[in-house]
Amino acid sequence: MHFGILGPLEARHQDSAVPVGGAKRRALLIALLANANRNVPVERLMLWMWPDETPPRSAPLVIQAHVSALRQALEPDRQPRAEPRVLHTTPGGYLMVLNQDELDVLEFEALMGSASQCLQRDEVEDASKLLREALSLWRGAPLADVHDVEVARGEVTRLEELRLTALAQYFETGLRLGRYLEVIPQLTVLIGEFPYHERFYTQLMIALAGCGRRAEALAVYRRAHRLLTDELGVEPGPELRAMEAAILQGDA
Repeated sequence: MHFGILGPLEARHQDSAVPVGGAKRRALLIALLANANRNVPVERLMLWMWPDETPPRSAPLVIQAHVSALRQALEPDRQPRAEPRVLHTTPGGYLMVLNQDELDVLEFEALMGSASQCLQRDEVEDASKLLREALSLWRGAPLADVHDVEVARGEVTRLEELRLTALAQYFETGLRLGRYLEVIPQLTVLIGEFPYHERFYTQLMIALAGCGRRAEALAVYRRAHRLLTDELGVEPGPELRAMEAAILQGDA
């Protein structure tokens, strides 16, 4: 069994998609997956399933019925009285018990942790491979099916920030390995996607300067400076300013 929430909901058993059901059941499963290996109270699940309306009085029974249907879909071979392996009933709520390789978020976090350990040991090539693998797990916006639901926003923000951290670390490995020509087009696209993320501007300047394209690197700084001052009313941060100074002084 494998689940994915780094994009639209995905549930697969071996090579076959698991039929999850309609919007309410999908929201329930996403809520449980977003809180994998943690108990989720029924009251909390109601916020995921009825985000724009008052839950009906029968909501606990409705959730129980959806849980029963999910168990049947996720473990079709389980005997009627056998203990479920994946979706458990807990006092006051429900719990999805998943291994690291059964949910893309858990895989992503584990790969990021391993990459950080490699960087601490200066194993840059290994870290680059792990980060590339981690980023390949993303298929779109996290929790895409419920991306705008209020109760999901905290987890959406957390995952988006983790992805930005992984991207910055991945490009850092590329710079340390001298892969300037490889990272320049990728960073150029990312700056368009995240125009206020100063670290990407700095990394693009490093890559351009590393190729001897100092005039282009300085143009990137001017673009960042104009955007930050005109739209946010702030000056570029110390890292970005230091990179400009290093290029002007011929130190980069």
